Amino acid sequence: ESVYVSQLISTWRGMVPRVRNCLAASRKYFTQFCVKFVSSFIPKLISMVCKCKPLSTVGAEQLLLDAHSLKTVLMDLPNICETAALKPSRKAPASFTKVVVKGMTRAEMILKVVMSPADPADVFVEQYIRLVPDPDSVELSKLLDMKGLKRSEQASYLTIFNNTNIQETIEEESA
Repeated sequence: ESVYVSQLISTWRGMVPRVRNCLAASRKYFTQFCVKFVSSFIPKLISMVCKCKPLSTVGAEQLLLDAHSLKTVLMDLPNICETAALKPSRKAPASFTKVVVKGMTRAEMILKVVMSPADPADVFVEQYIRLVPDPDSVELSKLLDMKGLKRSEQASYLTIFNNTNIQETIEEESA
């Protein structure tokens, strides 16, 4: 796990119990705080990951490990304590874990796509469509930027993506 992940976890271990204690009278407000926090944090994390360019396969692997570490800690954020030894026995609310799983899975899938080889283009595009929920051409372009491909090299990937989407739309309409 990277230094920045350790620092984040350490900060969360210090702050989250304080917030939980301040909102001890009403658990639902603390749960809402946690949901709002991860709903804000995860998109920012993904945005910052997408700014890493060009990103080598080794760099993407490290970010994937970091994302997994963050996901593990975020899943238990409502119960986090100042020391790892102390743990409340309460399970995180389902509404909270759903937000964490959905957001962090997206981050992990983006990194898995970046780790995959760019050639052949059709296989890369197929991998993107298969792994990332709600794929679009703007995001595909960002991932190609992360891989270090120039805009001129991205045209064939985007054409393949658009043709694949058109074909899927035709198949869905005829079904």
